[in-house]
Amino acid sequence: SSKSIIMDPTTTDIDSAESNASINIYVNNNGGGDESFGIENNCSSRSGQQAAAAGRNNNIHVHGPAVSVSMSTIQYSYSLALLLFCTAIVMSAIFTNQTKAGEDGIPPIAIFLILCGLISWLAMMEGGQGCLVGLQPLDKAVYADSHPITHQCTTLAHKGDNTVRFIVGRQFLVVLVVFITNYLCGPSSTTTAYTSASVLHLPAIANEVFLNSGLAMILFTIVMGQLTAQVNAAFCMLDFINTRFMLLTTYISLAVEMSGLLHSVYLVQMVFSKITRTPIEFNGEDPLSSSRRIAFWLRVFMSLAILAISLAVTLKALFNANTALIDGVPAFVSVILFFALMCFIGMMEGMQIALFAVVRMPDHKLRNHPEVQKNCELVFEGSNLQAFLIGRQICVTGCMFFIARITTLAINADGNDHIFGVPTMVQAFFDTGLLGAIITTIVGSLAWRVIGSSFPLAFLSNPLINIIIRLCLLLEKSGICSSSWVFARWHKVIAGYNPDEVYLAGHERTVTSRRDQDIDTAISFLGNLMSLALLGLSIAVVMCAIFTGQTKSSVYGLPSFVSCIVFWCLIIWLAMIEGGQGCLVGLQPLDKEKYASSHPMTFRCTSLAHKGDNMERFIVGRQFLAVLVVFVISMCASPVEGANVLGLPLLAKDIFLGLGFALTLSTIVLGQLTAQLNAAQCMLDFINNRLMLFTTYISLAIEKSGLLHSAYLVQVLFAKMTGIPVETKEPPRNAFQNILFWSRILFSLAVLGFSFTITLKALFDGKTAMWEGVPPYISVIIFFGLMCFVGLMEGMQIALFAVAKMPEEHLACHAVAHQNCKLTFEGSNLQAFLIGRQICVTCCMFVIARITSITINDTESNIFGVPDAIQEFFNTGLLGAVITTIVGSLAWRIIASSFPLGFLSNPLVNIIIRLCLLLEKSGICSSSWALAFIQKLLFKYRVDEEYIGSDNAVDVEDVHATINESIEVVVRDGSLNTVDRALTESSVIDESLSEDTWSMMSNMHTPVQRRMKSYEHHLP
Repeated sequence: SSKSIIMDPTTTDIDSAESNASINIYVNNNGGGDESFGIENNCSSRSGQQAAAAGRNNNIHVHGPAVSVSMSTIQYSYSLALLLFCTAIVMSAIFTNQTKAGEDGIPPIAIFLILCGLISWLAMMEGGQGCLVGLQPLDKAVYADSHPITHQCTTLAHKGDNTVRFIVGRQFLVVLVVFITNYLCGPSSTTTAYTSASVLHLPAIANEVFLNSGLAMILFTIVMGQLTAQVNAAFCMLDFINTRFMLLTTYISLAVEMSGLLHSVYLVQMVFSKITRTPIEFNGEDPLSSSRRIAFWLRVFMSLAILAISLAVTLKALFNANTALIDGVPAFVSVILFFALMCFIGMMEGMQIALFAVVRMPDHKLRNHPEVQKNCELVFEGSNLQAFLIGRQICVTGCMFFIARITTLAINADGNDHIFGVPTMVQAFFDTGLLGAIITTIVGSLAWRVIGSSFPLAFLSNPLINIIIRLCLLLEKSGICSSSWVFARWHKVIAGYNPDEVYLAGHERTVTSRRDQDIDTAISFLGNLMSLALLGLSIAVVMCAIFTGQTKSSVYGLPSFVSCIVFWCLIIWLAMIEGGQGCLVGLQPLDKEKYASSHPMTFRCTSLAHKGDNMERFIVGRQFLAVLVVFVISMCASPVEGANVLGLPLLAKDIFLGLGFALTLSTIVLGQLTAQLNAAQCMLDFINNRLMLFTTYISLAIEKSGLLHSAYLVQVLFAKMTGIPVETKEPPRNAFQNILFWSRILFSLAVLGFSFTITLKALFDGKTAMWEGVPPYISVIIFFGLMCFVGLMEGMQIALFAVAKMPEEHLACHAVAHQNCKLTFEGSNLQAFLIGRQICVTCCMFVIARITSITINDTESNIFGVPDAIQEFFNTGLLGAVITTIVGSLAWRIIASSFPLGFLSNPLVNIIIRLCLLLEKSGICSSSWALAFIQKLLFKYRVDEEYIGSDNAVDVEDVHATINESIEVVVRDGSLNTVDRALTESSVIDESLSEDTWSMMSNMHTPVQRRMKSYEHHLP
């Protein structure tokens, strides 16, 4: 057997742009001894140069790179969306028992697990072949220590003619896996039942295109099981096959070839060797001995017999219409389709070999064959080689699935239709599709490769070749499988693959290519679209629930239009509360005279909030106000039990209405993140309105009432424990002020105790809005668990910024805290953590609001038998808001600021950080960026530098933070105090100030460059 005849260069220069040192695999046996060649590393031939050019020009540039990136973004986005859609269809068909395997009684979960295993194995075979062939020229000692499994695989595969044997056996395994996948995911033999199943409520035409034709299954298999693996295997060969899975695949492939099942292909090889008078080459193996020659010919005859039986049985089934082909197709048409597809696949298999066979022929030979020259010029022009190979892969796999459908036998169980009257057991073997896999491998693949390598010029002179090439180019151009690049990008990251040059030439491990950047842009773009769609659906669900009287407000007798107005007013007010806090804190260092005339309302707000300790008072009052608004929104728009709108499916109804996802998402995006994004860089414009002035007065009034003064008691206690005095910007309190201060603390403690008593009584009596079926003691446990969870997230933020400037050696003495800090401050994780934290905190507050909302039926007695008027007050949720603000927020902030290292040493902190990072990574709230841009245009917000300039700018390191409610830690003389701060993805630390005083400023894209004035704050 000759290596030059059998090899399949399926991974030829998959992405030269990723690695200029990629190994190009060329296969040829053109009859001219000097012209024959096998594998070249970094070829300098015409094909190598053209392939390199293809890699350099693999992006389409139209009027500059911006358009190219846009085109790539759109292509990746729609391909990824299409793949996700196809995956959903395949999974739905499996779990609704609408596949052949499901019809045969195989459980859906078993089908799913087998499918996952087969796709993984197919990916390993597709990528592994290119790796084994491509690593042949490389000295194995170079990677023997770094990649021991790779060394075992290549040592086995490169021994003698084992590479050829591996490719032959592997080709059959690939075809077999495709046939089994078709059995697992393909439509059941009762085609009409499958067609009418309406998976995912698809329209009839979509059902026909994606389900009945098998398009969803084909795209899923090509992307996940072939192209994704081939992309990474093309330039990460050493890492890709450094697994025992590949070693097992190598052994199985060699065993399949050794069985003799496919030995008839060697007879074809010998016949064409005689015709062309080209001797068969052996790779260092001795000529066959007599016993081995006898064994060889016995296996050839056995293979011929099996092939003949396979053809006889398949043709008999086709003529008897006993296959899984679509109903209504005449028998003779089935046979014609069968052989036509076999020829079509064979031509694509052979033309690939023939193209690389003629690529090094002298030009005068090609000029004597104008059709061949025309085809070669078309393939090797620009990036067409890469495009042709990808398109060919799509064509071949699609045809194999169709052949699998044609050759899959469907015989009735009564035995009357058994092929040739064979027993049931034999017929069951025929039904497996194994016979079709044998025919496809030998007749539709290997034999045509032999012809293509033996007569390359004649093969490429076929007029159909040009049509096939253009079809492959068109398929690749459509971008239908471009998502494979996206999955390859992240598969490489997750699996830790590195280009071979990292190990062989010491190149850098992390290099982001232009394609990777385009993929990241596409993922971001698609994430924003999905987030916007999800937000739109959530708003629609909330509004429909309000206007159909299926919310709590309707229970209280509030008209729908009033509920709608109240809801949107509260969302707007929450947005002002969330964004306004960051503005007031961020504008403290700025001279107010700079914006007194241009922004009069901003001047009035800051003058009031920055007077004495008013900033801390505002933050305390505002915290309660924000919690109260969330509670009232929950009361106003939370759906009642059994609500259903828009005809949502049961699962969607449970998620969006039952769990309150729609209301929570709408509140987070519209009422928090969107406002914080614009407030981060347009502080002067954002609070230049009377609503913010009103909010400032209300926040100060709430703090002044003493409702939350118990938080100051916690502050005093921890000040005594730590020996750190409470700092203030105001003169010491006189006797009357002290009496008033402590009186309000006692009043706050009484209110807090009363709130706990009423809330716990309602919980134990089952008189809250907690979901039905939850026992009272579980409700109490969930209540305190959520309070602790919210408190942990409130305190974590404080503690993280408290330790941010601690010496590394001091931090390293606390291993768990050190690990948590490294995780949070790595790359852009701080920004992601703070966004994820905002989502977590708000979700928990909605659940707490539901748990603490008291509901009394007409037949139930009031809490402690109080009058109805007082019970109505209890039902407002005000008591729950008081508890959440003091116990679930302010108290934890004080603990964290007093003992930051101890706080961060809690093992739960690491889990919470990762949860927040995962939530942000999901992009569920990324629509806030688009809405912030729209809001900025509508309200004509301008960045602060346009009003005040940036003359005093300072350059700092990129310190990542995020738009979020946060606390800044100010360290002076060893004391720790805190102040609320709005943070963004970029922040400024002014090192010119006192070393112990630092501030976080905000900007959406670039660091806000403004010199800070030294200031300090204290906050409970």
